[in-house]
Amino acid sequence: MAPGLRTLLDGILDYAALFPPARLPLDQAIRNYAGYRQGPGGWMLGRFVCPAPRLAELAPYREELFSSGPPFAFSVLPRPSESADHFLANLRSDLEAVTAFTKHHGDRVVADVAEFRLPPGITDGVGELLEAAGRLIAAQGPPVVQLYAELVPGPDWRAPTAAVVAALARYNACTTPARLRGSLAGFKLRCGGLEPSAVPSPEQVAGTITASRDAGVPLKFTAGLHHPFRHLDAGARAAADGFLNVFTAGVLAHARGLGAADVRRIIEAEDAGHFIFDTQGLRWQDHRATTAEIAAARKNAVTSFGSCSFDEPRDGLRALGLLGEDAR
Repeated sequence: MAPGLRTLLDGILDYAALFPPARLPLDQAIRNYAGYRQGPGGWMLGRFVCPAPRLAELAPYREELFSSGPPFAFSVLPRPSESADHFLANLRSDLEAVTAFTKHHGDRVVADVAEFRLPPGITDGVGELLEAAGRLIAAQGPPVVQLYAELVPGPDWRAPTAAVVAALARYNACTTPARLRGSLAGFKLRCGGLEPSAVPSPEQVAGTITASRDAGVPLKFTAGLHHPFRHLDAGARAAADGFLNVFTAGVLAHARGLGAADVRRIIEAEDAGHFIFDTQGLRWQDHRATTAEIAAARKNAVTSFGSCSFDEPRDGLRALGLLGEDAR
């Protein structure tokens, strides 16, 4: 496998099989994750995505699954909330669940990411909500928690996205103990769903990538990115983004300072032959990033994507001949 592609895909997929459309039972999902970690392409796996209230259900797997290999990594989802007060009340309870989970399993698990959907209509109060969440985490949460905030989808994405990204940037710049103990807070963009309306336009994806880049805010993606390249999704009845399109665009936006128009062109590109991965890094047309720049972008800018399937992305890469003999 080309080093450029290996670097791009390292730990890129957070396994979210508990969620639609897969909706696997917890036992099957966690066993799948354990098996994928040791199988072909397991190095592409990131965290197991789990709702906070369900962490306690994983207690029986302490000896059977969690006792060998690297620690199992988890991204935790606090419960959905309808208001700021409801969010903070839920977060308090969910942090207790995370603390009990990590205490029970010790160093065999890591739960260092929390992804939450912002309460509806809270755009203007995101900064205050983040500060309050930071205080709760400092008081009772795990030592290090990286937060990712997701907007409730709506017809107007520009102003709300700009407001939330700006609030995240302000939070990341603060010097409170809670902030200094944690990683940079990030933005979470949903790229698909069961309806065409759930699929953001290439303009929205490109605008979110460049806005987050300009603010120094990490960005992760979820849903819809099941295939390497842009294609027609029969289920959603709409054109769907490819994860190689999105992450190549994100890397080049970070490394080369591309504007939204160029980023959009990469996202919309359907010719796989224009995406070159080699010993030096990656290239799309005249734009190139080195392996070091890819690694930096993956760490600081475009961090991962959540998917209810590991087989589809991996098998899509294999069908294109991109994994080669280096699938392990």
